[in-house]
Amino acid sequence: MKIVFFSFLSLTQMFIAVFGNAGMIFNIISLSLQLVNSGVIVPHEMLSKTYQTIGELFPATYAANGYYTIIFGGVNLERNIISLLVIVLVTQSVAVMTLAIKGMVKGRRSSVVKEA
Repeated sequence: MKIVFFSFLSLTQMFIAVFGNAGMIFNIISLSLQLVNSGVIVPHEMLSKTYQTIGELFPATYAANGYYTIIFGGVNLERNIISLLVIVLVTQSVAVMTLAIKGMVKGRRSSVVKEA
């Protein structure tokens, strides 16, 4: 449960770090896509290949599959957990790199202002 929460939180943090306040709009769009593509509302097999591919990029698909595996049984729980961890790693890396680059750019601007 914690890894699911952290994966959604990391995705939201990445959108806000990359796009600023506009990242909240991207977050709403991604949540809407996840509702459709996760396989909860419409079974994953009934989605077109495009929607299946989009669904594989977001954590809701792996969270739903993991919950289904726990409830109904199955062998894919480790795969779903690993996929969620990869999403966390990628989104956190993008957020950290974005904030580091923004910090360096901001540092250069303030040093130029101090010199003038």
